[in-house]
Amino acid sequence: MSTMLGKPRRSGRPTPEESARLDRYLLDVAGRLFIANGYAGTSMGQIARAAGASKQTIYHRHPSKEALFKAVITHLSASLLERDTQAALLDPLQALKDVCRMLLDFIMRENVIATYRMMIADGYRYPGLIDHAMDEIVAPFHGRITTLLTAAVAAGQIRGGTDNENTSRLLTGIMTGWPIQQRLLGREPLHDAAARAAFMEAAWSMFLRGVAD
Repeated sequence: MSTMLGKPRRSGRPTPEESARLDRYLLDVAGRLFIANGYAGTSMGQIARAAGASKQTIYHRHPSKEALFKAVITHLSASLLERDTQAALLDPLQALKDVCRMLLDFIMRENVIATYRMMIADGYRYPGLIDHAMDEIVAPFHGRITTLLTAAVAAGQIRGGTDNENTSRLLTGIMTGWPIQQRLLGREPLHDAAARAAFMEAAWSMFLRGVAD
């Protein structure tokens, strides 16, 4: 255990904190290998060796490679939308802008774009993995944006009478379409926080002109 967590652990049953720390460690190791080797090129044995763990330890937590990969995706997106919904609805338009900026920052992360590339390369052979990524990452963002659009209409902040489901998709495309394309091609279009902020303001202004009351 000292190989995995950097310090020896007392014998006996691990505490909940130690178990959670081990879970995060295994998911981080697995994520790095999936990114480096692709889904098809990564085995449970490779992950176990890289983590300094037994395959039994990994299979105890994740009964298959598919289950482990799905857990990696869930781990990647776990903290994205942990915001106070009631507070957000007091100013839904500002909350909507905050979510869009969070989404832009998220897709610029190296591990996120590397996972995106890997899913494009291998996903057509494993459609269940793509479905899981859509459910764990895309759907929560889409749902949150749609909810905030509806609240902004109710608050009189933007014009009503539009299909908020489609507006959500269009807004996401404005905010992330070009950055994702560039990142997938290996470019660094928004290389620092200032560049991302400038792009965000330009995209947000365009969106507001389209939905202004």
